[in-house]
Amino acid sequence: MHALHASFARFGPLQAQSADLWQGDVPLPPALAAFYAQVGPWGETVHASVGPVGISVPGVNVAFPPLHRLWALQAGYRWEGDADARIADWPEQWLVIADQNADPFILDLDSGQVLFAFHGAGTWEATVLTEDLPTFVAVLAAVGTVYLEADDDLEDDEGELRDEHRQAALHAAVAVLGDEAADAFFDTLEW
Repeated sequence: MHALHASFARFGPLQAQSADLWQGDVPLPPALAAFYAQVGPWGETVHASVGPVGISVPGVNVAFPPLHRLWALQAGYRWEGDADARIADWPEQWLVIADQNADPFILDLDSGQVLFAFHGAGTWEATVLTEDLPTFVAVLAAVGTVYLEADDDLEDDEGELRDEHRQAALHAAVAVLGDEAADAFFDTLEW
């Protein structure tokens, strides 16, 4: 995870965050504790009463909250309204670790896999994106770096992603995941 710190630092402010900031009622998984201690998505402070808001990976809009906000991210997935009103069809072993426009990226606490599901579908049907959290973070760092470096050239005049940048990002994902898994990963991110 230390190697990913430099990539993620380009996406926004980072700060090492210790496990004692975790506010959840399930134990903080070791891989997630390592991510927050070594990479530490922190983000800008938009307003003093809100504090840091986390970071978003460029080009794919995958947002990671700071650790002290991670448990609150479970609202709408694990519970409705307040933490005592559990949602029956949300598996106990699922923990939302990031989102893309409210579609959750989920760490399965039993398998260690990172899953993805669409919100608003009526039932939660998650697909496996990566076999573990470090791989998920590595592929997002690779793709986000390509998109960040494209800067103002990322999209054409109609707001569409330029094919050369998409191909470069896909190539970066292939380096982390392999051909087939990278294609599936991109299909999910570009839905």
